[in-house]
Amino acid sequence: MNDTRIEDDPITRVREEMEIITADGRCAGHVSACTASLIFTSTSDQPIPKEWIRRVDREVYISKRSYELAH
Repeated sequence: MNDTRIEDDPITRVREEMEIITADGRCAGHVSACTASLIFTSTSDQPIPKEWIRRVDREVYISKRSYELAH
């Protein structure tokens, strides 16, 4: 049984226009849209899967470095 509550899922705190910060501290763009499993940015055609999210504060922090993202 999965005990994870929906409130514990960081993607539920992602909002449009939030800045996305890579593991090496660079801006990967801003959130343009979000689904239950993907974040879309205004600067890349590559969606960001929720598994890459490490933390959501005022920004969305992901586990990938900027060079690992397709531009």
